[in-house]
Amino acid sequence: MENQTHNAMGASPCEAELQELMEQIDIMVSNKKLDWERKMRALETRLDLRDQELANAQTCLDQKGQEVGLLRQKLDSLEKCNLAMTQNYEGQLQTLKAQVRKNVI
Repeated sequence: MENQTHNAMGASPCEAELQELMEQIDIMVSNKKLDWERKMRALETRLDLRDQELANAQTCLDQKGQEVGLLRQKLDSLEKCNLAMTQNYEGQLQTLKAQVRKNVI
């Protein structure tokens, strides 16, 4: 019946079939597009999470770098203090040795 209606309007049965195929293709393309868009959103969400993880790791790394800097400063200070104490003790030792020599002679 539908074919007769199309024939009466000048459309061939092939044109109707072609039109239906085009509609089916449009639906398939639309479904595929929606699927890709869902996948794209999921990937963007994962990427955003990874970016946040990276930013957190960078912040942590920066904090550790600051801690290392402070610890190096403390180490330098302690080494200077240790050197000064060593020099002081060596000076006192030399003084004591000189006094012992004086008393022995």
